[in-house]
Amino acid sequence: MNTCSGRSPKTALIPAAGGPVVSGHQPNFFPWFGYFEKMSKADIFVFSEDVQYTKQSYVNRVEILLGSESGYVTLPVQKGNDQRIADKLYVRDEATLRKIQKTLTLNLSGLPYFSEIAPVITEFEKAYVNCVTVADLNIHMISHIASLLGIRTPTYRGTELGLDAFKSNERLIRRCRLFKSDIYLCGQGADDYQDEELFKSERIELRKISYAIGRAAIGQDLKYSILHAIAKCGIAPLRKALTGDCLEAT
Repeated sequence: MNTCSGRSPKTALIPAAGGPVVSGHQPNFFPWFGYFEKMSKADIFVFSEDVQYTKQSYVNRVEILLGSESGYVTLPVQKGNDQRIADKLYVRDEATLRKIQKTLTLNLSGLPYFSEIAPVITEFEKAYVNCVTVADLNIHMISHIASLLGIRTPTYRGTELGLDAFKSNERLIRRCRLFKSDIYLCGQGADDYQDEELFKSERIELRKISYAIGRAAIGQDLKYSILHAIAKCGIAPLRKALTGDCLEAT
């Protein structure tokens, strides 16, 4: 694999009846299992790195258990370049990398399937050195983990779609039009910014995901990073829950 090639992996799209289900999200830092559940239920997934970077967001931090209490692992970022996530740079130095690696190892090594995320952490270390932007690093790692979980949903970057002139809801509607879709799959937290009436007027279904798979598979720890989920449950059971594929991850 070309680590941090800067491109999103794509596979052949098999359209669903009535058009493909489109979804998307900002490229977050080792996101929770629900992120991957949404990817698995979409026919097309867009990494929304064409939107503004927001401080203290999940783009560069993620919640894990630090000992017995919830806390965050943070990817430090450089000042400036906040207009688009695609342009945001992270701090690249040996001390920062070792701190992240040590925090993840120290707090996840006690879980039963830690051995299955050790190679993921190694992949992160290589990508950290080879990538430059937060988007490149996060998209590489999300794609890597999605592959382990058997998710084959074609992905695109928002910056590839040429929709910079459109804002918020209009941009999502334009995405659906671009992919000839009348269904947009959104998370439960989308109520604050998605205009349901506008989607209805455009005859696009705003379908909300329930995260039922994650709740059943992971329980009360669902909110934590995918690394926690894998270290707790193992790749094969999570892969089977998402895709029905019981093959061992390679």
